[in-house]
Amino acid sequence: MRVYRTTLGALCAFALLLSGCNTGNGIVTVASTQASVRVVNLIPNAGGAINVTVDDNPFAAGLNFETLQPYQTTNSITQSNPTRTIRASVVGSVSTLLTTNVAPVGQTNYSYIMYGPITAPQGQLYDDTFPDSGAGNFNVRLINAAAGVGSVDVYLTAPGTDLNQVAPSIGGVSYGERSLFASIPAGNLQLRVTSAGSKDVIFQSPALPYAERSAVDVVVYSRGSSSLVNVNLLSNDNAGNGVILNNQLAQFKVVNASTVASPLNVFFDGALKLSNIPITGATSYQRTTAAAHTLAVEATATPGATLLTITPTFVPATDNSVLLEGPAGAMTAVILTDSNLPPGPGNARVRVVNASADIAALDVFVNFSKQIAGLPRNSGAYSLELGADAVSGTTFQFSFNVAGTAQTVLTLPAINVLGTRTYTLYVVGPASALQGAITQDSN
Repeated sequence: MRVYRTTLGALCAFALLLSGCNTGNGIVTVASTQASVRVVNLIPNAGGAINVTVDDNPFAAGLNFETLQPYQTTNSITQSNPTRTIRASVVGSVSTLLTTNVAPVGQTNYSYIMYGPITAPQGQLYDDTFPDSGAGNFNVRLINAAAGVGSVDVYLTAPGTDLNQVAPSIGGVSYGERSLFASIPAGNLQLRVTSAGSKDVIFQSPALPYAERSAVDVVVYSRGSSSLVNVNLLSNDNAGNGVILNNQLAQFKVVNASTVASPLNVFFDGALKLSNIPITGATSYQRTTAAAHTLAVEATATPGATLLTITPTFVPATDNSVLLEGPAGAMTAVILTDSNLPPGPGNARVRVVNASADIAALDVFVNFSKQIAGLPRNSGAYSLELGADAVSGTTFQFSFNVAGTAQTVLTLPAINVLGTRTYTLYVVGPASALQGAITQDSN
C-alpha cells in the first residue's frame, strides 16, 4: 500500500501541471490548474491604453505605456485545452492589436510583455522561474524589447567602474530575445547598457541595491530614440511588481530654420557646442544628460551678441529637435520630441515639419498625391510611411501648397529615402523663398 501511495503521489504531481488531480479522496486540487501572469505595456506609440483578454475574458484593463498589472491567476493548460489565447487591443478600437497563443503551466509565474512600434507590435510570454543564485548572489535576466536599437550588452558594476576594464554581465542579446538568468554578486550596483560589443553607453542609472537571492528582469525598451533606451526593472517575486529606471541620457539636434543671414553658433551650458550651422542646416544628434540645459545662440558674423537663450529640459531616453526660427531681432525656438522608431516592414518613415516663417498650414503632396492636409506650423506629429528599397533607396517628389489652395510654394523633385530608416523633412524660410532640409534620424 505504501508503494501504491507513493506512485499515485508522483503521478498526481505531474498531472497537476495539466489538469488537476484526484487525490483518492474525491477532491481535485484546483489551485494547481492556475498560473500567475503579469502584463507589461511597453508599446510607445499605441495611441492609447491597452486592454488584454485571456481566452476572450477580461484580464488587464487600461494599461498605459510603461505600466504593468502585477501577477494575477489565470487558467493553465489542460489535456483538453493545450493552449490559451492572449489578445490585446487599444481602448476604443474594434481591431485586435496582438494575438498570442501561449501554454502556461500551473503554479508558475509568467510575464506577458508587449513591446515594439505600433506598425510591428510584439507580445511574448516569459517563464519567470529562476534558479537559486547561491549565497551572496542574485539573478538577473536581460530582455531586449528596444526596437531599432539592435543587440545590447548589460553591465552591473560598482558605481563608476570603467567599462573598458570589465566584461558585460550579460552580452549580445538581440531584439526580441532574452538571456538566461545570470548569477551576479549582490550589492549596490550601477546598471548600464551598451550597444553589443562596444562600450557606447546607451543607458545608465544611479546605483541601486540588489538583494541576495533575489531575481530581476532588465527589460530594455524604446521611448522613440534612435539609439538610447530605457529600462523596466521587473521583480520576479510573488507580487510581480516593477519599476521604471529612467535613463540619465538624452539626445538633441539643432535645426537652423531662422531667417538670419549669417550661420549660427550654439553655446551649450556656456561652452561652444555647435558652430557655423547654415540656413536649413541640421546637426547630428548630440548626447547629453537628461536634465535642464542652457542653449545660447549667436550669429557667426556678430560673436558675443546673443540672439536667443533658452533652457529646455530633455526627457530621459528621448531624441529632440531644437528648431531655431525667426529674424535676428526676434528669434524663437521650438522643441520637438522626435519619434525614431523603426517604420513598418518595407517602408521608410518621413516626418514632415512645417518650420516656415509665415505659412500657417501646408498641404503635402508625394508623387502628386495629397498625403497630409493642413500641416500646421511647428508640429512634429505628422509622419508618412513610404514603400522604399532598403539598399538603393526609392526617390519621391515632395511638393507643398498653401493649405486648401492650388498655390504650390515648394517642390522637391528627388528625395531619396532608404527602407527601414526614419527621416525628418523640414520646410523652412519665408513663403517667397521656401527651402527643404531632410535629415536621416536613424541608422
